[in-house]
Amino acid sequence: MQGLLIFLSFFLIETAFGQHIHSEAVKKEEPRVAIDVPPQQQSRIGLKTSKTVKKTVAHTIRTVGSIVADERKEAHIHTKVNGWIEDIHADYVGKEVKKGGPLFDLYAPELVSTQEEYLTARKQKGVGQELAQAAIDRLRLWGVPTKEIDKLKKNGKSSRTITFESPLTGFVISKTAIQGMYITPGMELYQIADLSSVWIVITLYEFDVAIIKLGDNVEVSLPYDPTAKLNGKMSYISPNIELETRTAKGRIEVDNKNQNLKPGMYVNVSIKKELGESIVVPDDAVIDTGTRKIVFVKSGDVRFEPREVKIGPRVEEEFIILSGLKAGEEVVTSAHFFIDAESKIRAATQKGSSAPSGHGGH
Repeated sequence: MQGLLIFLSFFLIETAFGQHIHSEAVKKEEPRVAIDVPPQQQSRIGLKTSKTVKKTVAHTIRTVGSIVADERKEAHIHTKVNGWIEDIHADYVGKEVKKGGPLFDLYAPELVSTQEEYLTARKQKGVGQELAQAAIDRLRLWGVPTKEIDKLKKNGKSSRTITFESPLTGFVISKTAIQGMYITPGMELYQIADLSSVWIVITLYEFDVAIIKLGDNVEVSLPYDPTAKLNGKMSYISPNIELETRTAKGRIEVDNKNQNLKPGMYVNVSIKKELGESIVVPDDAVIDTGTRKIVFVKSGDVRFEPREVKIGPRVEEEFIILSGLKAGEEVVTSAHFFIDAESKIRAATQKGSSAPSGHGGH
């Protein structure tokens, strides 16, 4: 037991020490200074530069989306009374049903007794008429279709079974109703969805969320037929960014009257955004230190100076520069390791300290 306590103590001390070292490294990032690199050495290490340019930037976001039904055009079918399903009309998943079309016939003792109560009460005057109306209201509250109530009033005869109808035109997405089964109000018998328009759910990276707006036009293509192009609009962007992935969910609304898009399918999505005029540099030019972004600017034939920049979205193979550079300046795009290492060594030497470990033979 004592050995275990000693081990845990060492572990906690070592963990705390490691965290302290890490935080100190973040706080005390190695400084960098301008350096001179002779032309012969530039050629030997493969140093290359590129000029920053100011141009109109168009960013195309490409991602994959999955088709889901429009939640505003879905119906979940329950009953409000107990009973037995006597007959099934919508008898398989995928069947198309019309609004007001029959789904199933239900025998429910409460429905039969309420119909009989109505027929008896309507023959009486005064209070009897009120009781008759109360029975009709109860049938409506239980979801009995209007045509069944009209048939009861017209024929003056109760029905053993009541035919329940679809509340919308669409397709049977799921079905648990079986002929002869006993059902209760808590059981979902059908899920019906109108697929005349569908949603496409996509995942967006954090920097894409900043530039995409509701109502933006979206182009959709099908993996099995790249020539088929569909147009949609951005209808929703999640207000939350997922901490683990730094992404957010987005939703696109697409017309689907020809029923080509099925829930569960994958599609390719592209969103083109015009970002206006911006200064851009090749993505190879930017060094990410973990706490800031740095580029090395060529300020003379042999002079290279480090400069901190703020970057925007990555567009194709370039970064948009928000601040720190002007158009026409030359930045290093290759041999960063040599330039950066020499810059840090020179900074350490100027401070009168020893050079960072790992570069003694530079």
